[in-house]
Amino acid sequence: MISASIFILFMVFMAARLPVSMAIGLATMLSMIVGGYDLRSIPQVMSKSTQSVPLMAVPFFILAANLMNTLGMTQKIFDFAASVVGFMRGGLAQVNVLASMIFAGISGAAVADAAGLGTIEMRAMRQAGYNLGFSASVTIASSTIGPIIPPSIMMVIYAITANVSIARLFVAGLLPGLLIGLILMAAIYWQVASGRQECPPPVPFSRRRLLDTARDGLLSLIAPIIILWGMVGGVVTPTEAGVLAVGYSLVIGAVYRSCRLADLVSVLRSTVETTALVMYIVAVSSVMSWVMINEGTAHHVSAWLAGVSDNPLVFLIVMNVFLLVVGCILETLPAMLITVPILLPTALALGIDPVHFGVIVIFNLLVGIMTPPMGIGLYILIAISGVGYGELVRASLPLLLTLIVSLLLITFIPPLTLYLPQLLLD
Repeated sequence: MISASIFILFMVFMAARLPVSMAIGLATMLSMIVGGYDLRSIPQVMSKSTQSVPLMAVPFFILAANLMNTLGMTQKIFDFAASVVGFMRGGLAQVNVLASMIFAGISGAAVADAAGLGTIEMRAMRQAGYNLGFSASVTIASSTIGPIIPPSIMMVIYAITANVSIARLFVAGLLPGLLIGLILMAAIYWQVASGRQECPPPVPFSRRRLLDTARDGLLSLIAPIIILWGMVGGVVTPTEAGVLAVGYSLVIGAVYRSCRLADLVSVLRSTVETTALVMYIVAVSSVMSWVMINEGTAHHVSAWLAGVSDNPLVFLIVMNVFLLVVGCILETLPAMLITVPILLPTALALGIDPVHFGVIVIFNLLVGIMTPPMGIGLYILIAISGVGYGELVRASLPLLLTLIVSLLLITFIPPLTLYLPQLLLD
């Protein structure tokens, strides 16, 4: 009854356009009052949920992404990507995807990709004469790669919630992230080659341009390799990798002479605001999950899901459909924090690897950032590009279907996720 009250109140508050963090907190608190809970447990649960050393990685990765956007590293990454794949059909649309794949190894957040690198990508595609809706849809779709290729803020939080290794999750995201990028590039190529999408002619390949952009952006391009090597090699923990990313960004800023005090103040302010929001969502979502567990909701849902079928594949199909619906309504982080405690026990009981399960859940919910009506990526790109909502949604549908195909491959081919962790970490 109390869980139903939380859900109903939450939907009412969301319909009233309250911020999702406030909607979760108010729905939970009011339902706890109705259920006779001691409200003093709220700050206790919130405090406990954020007292985690691995969570310290979150502000450092956010800071690193903000620094790299501000210090001009994203522009160098984009220029290099343009020299590599700009000659293909689709030109800058292909560049958009490759640049996002490289930047994903630094930022760890889809929103950072869409808002930071996305601004550069949209400006370049607009100046080159690309259709605005198509440009925005490619930018949203490519930003979903951010939290899959390590490092990843969502993976850090999932690992803490599910009690699994952050390093294993990070390594597990490599092949799926590359797969998603390649499938997106193939879909763009098909759209252009078939005449379904008109694009300006691509720029001819230039070996000189490739060498120049590689040399100019070398320090930016090797950042993901340094971060990943440090974690896989056991040199640094994921939290220390976040510190390493920040330190490396500052060094690059000094080398490029693009690091100004005024910019640093702005970056720090933005990082504090984003981190506070993330941590607050983690805290209030943990209270909601705690109440649902106390009420037995998680157990009942798990029992129902297990009763549907004892076949892991059937469970994964049902779960994916459920999460795709959730992703249409909720932002990725609160959706993950609410659903994982409910779904994970059944997944474990059916023998599904929690690392594989985590990659599926994270990418499934990431698809929601470009899924109407609540996809946050849609609204970010509307703000950046000025494209209309309806036009953007229509342009996004082909790539949305492409992401769903990628999700199915990741779901039903576990070695895509588990091969590298078993090879490198076992």
